[in-house]
Amino acid sequence: MDDAAVRAVGRLTTRWAARAVTGERGTVLTAAGVWPLLALLADGAGGQARAELAEALGIPAGSAARAARDLLRALAGVRGLEAATGLWTRAGLPLEEPWRARLPEGARGVLSGDAETDAGTLDAWASERTGGLIERMPVAVRRDTLLVLASALALRLKWIRPFSPWRPELTEGPWAGREVSGLYHETALLDRVRVARTPTGPVTLLEVVGDTGVDVHLVLGEPGAAPGEVLAGGIAAATRTTPATGASLLPEGSRGPASRSAPSRRARGNPG
Repeated sequence: MDDAAVRAVGRLTTRWAARAVTGERGTVLTAAGVWPLLALLADGAGGQARAELAEALGIPAGSAARAARDLLRALAGVRGLEAATGLWTRAGLPLEEPWRARLPEGARGVLSGDAETDAGTLDAWASERTGGLIERMPVAVRRDTLLVLASALALRLKWIRPFSPWRPELTEGPWAGREVSGLYHETALLDRVRVARTPTGPVTLLEVVGDTGVDVHLVLGEPGAAPGEVLAGGIAAATRTTPATGASLLPEGSRGPASRSAPSRRARGNPG
């Protein structure tokens, strides 16, 4: 698919994370899910709405529908990933035929106007498209609901190298002095750990390799750093927008949050 669209999704994820992740509660987000929906809306919008959606997307509205379909096809090709986009409109609501024809296959549904029936339809869609991980659609449908937009992403993977249980002794941070459970593994590939210099300070990244071609990047910032800014900096480093230095090239000593270089060819990662 178009690299410009991939970069646009990354930029939207970064902006979203910087604002939505406050640390006050757990948050799950991905622009890979919402970006295709915004692209489809931009394709059918006009005037100021079209301009604002194009700005949010980071690509021209005229190419948005094609980019959305390409992105969904690319996601569908990832092993272990379930990805879907759904758009339901009230029965009888007029839609422009050229716009409807550009929607991804299987994306369009119809709301009957019966709240109980429509809720059941949406719940079934959510369960089917996430392999049962999400049993109910988190939206309230009423008789007067005209439009529902939804995206679903569910990823199942196993680590290439499994982690082992670990009982770390923590001497700093909010869990200092408490008995906690952790996970670890050892690797000779030191550059799975990298440190990036970001506007919010140094950020440490640990890359954990999955068995489906999908890797997970764990990100840690300095104590007191704003969580959203740390995550935004981590995303920029993971996508190579911001340079990061591998652990093998770091001088001895503490060079990033929870990272320390020493004259040893072993590294420990702790995602827990």
